[in-house]
Amino acid sequence: MSVVTEMAAQGAAFMEGAGYSPGSIRNYRRIWGQFGEYCAESGVRHPDREAAARFCAAVGADRAEQWQVFCRRAVGCLFDVVETGRFELRAGRGRIPVPEVFTAEFEAYASSLAGRGLAEATVRGKTGMLRRFLTFLVGLGVRQVAALSVLDVSAYVGSLAPMAASSRAGQLYFLREYLRFAVCEHGADPALGAMFPVIVTDRDAVLPSVYRPGEVAGALAEAGNRSGSSLRDRAVMLLASLLGLRSGDIKGLRFDQIDWANRRLSLVQHKTGRRLDLPLPDECALSIIDYWKNERSGVEDPHVFLRHRAPLQPPAVGNHFHQVVTGCFARAGIETSERHRGLHALRHSAAVGMLESGTAYPVIGAVLGHTDANTTRRYLRVDVAHLRPLALEVPDAR
Repeated sequence: MSVVTEMAAQGAAFMEGAGYSPGSIRNYRRIWGQFGEYCAESGVRHPDREAAARFCAAVGADRAEQWQVFCRRAVGCLFDVVETGRFELRAGRGRIPVPEVFTAEFEAYASSLAGRGLAEATVRGKTGMLRRFLTFLVGLGVRQVAALSVLDVSAYVGSLAPMAASSRAGQLYFLREYLRFAVCEHGADPALGAMFPVIVTDRDAVLPSVYRPGEVAGALAEAGNRSGSSLRDRAVMLLASLLGLRSGDIKGLRFDQIDWANRRLSLVQHKTGRRLDLPLPDECALSIIDYWKNERSGVEDPHVFLRHRAPLQPPAVGNHFHQVVTGCFARAGIETSERHRGLHALRHSAAVGMLESGTAYPVIGAVLGHTDANTTRRYLRVDVAHLRPLALEVPDAR
């Protein structure tokens, strides 16, 4: 039995357990069979992802048509199963591709990030910004990082003007780091490494997006409407709006982290790595049970929340339930202009709700899992009820 045949058997077994239809399994097996034949004819005894890329190029599946994308995904999934035991979900279909002329430079930077022990989301963010930067350089006619000039970088910085101040600052911090890397690793002009000695940013320039209790209640009322996984979506919305949980902690929530008898959650936060212990409100507990008993598949996975379509596994890393929340706001007729409308806005709303009810700052910080008290104090700026008595009298200018 060839290596590819063994890999295909493992992949098919995963698909059957993950809820794929027989038709989908046949389609994947067809591609895997073609890949096996290619390896046999090419003398590839130990197939790897490079061999998979050569196979896709050989059959003409190296472009963006639907069948070509599927072919690449099917072959890639073989290696996903071998490496992780499941298909890795691909978030962000609109991801900017790496320009071919900069492939080596991109991989060098990505490899340097992998050795720094950074969180997966941080690595994804940095490589995403590099994709954007390198694509811009191609548009300028730059073909080598070593040939990069201060004027090229300045032109890119100018293109960031439409961004929000905080987003622009994030891009500049990344750019400073990457330019110093380019100087050390690719022999770029040393002047590039000194371009951003100071990056001025004001975290408090933008107010947190907050929705009033009536607006949150309206969104929650719509959580079960016109959704492929209505019970899951309602439970997710409740955990964010009542407990202020981040999307990463909701996606990573496991059954063994729930103390049903004492109605408590105990988890390690995805962002900070710190333990968080919270009471589990009855409304949240009952919503999770409703989803578990009446909608969640019988797949044996320790995570509470799964995708409602195959593969039946936790949502992708890049899935932050944004469409779930925006859909609820839209159906409830809530005005969202000038405000963020994702899951994190529900977290902000929970924080301000606690503040307005008189909850002490240390308690709010503990519930939200903040590591810095100053992060919690940022919510004071939108606590109008408590700020109003502190307003200074306007002097009479007459």
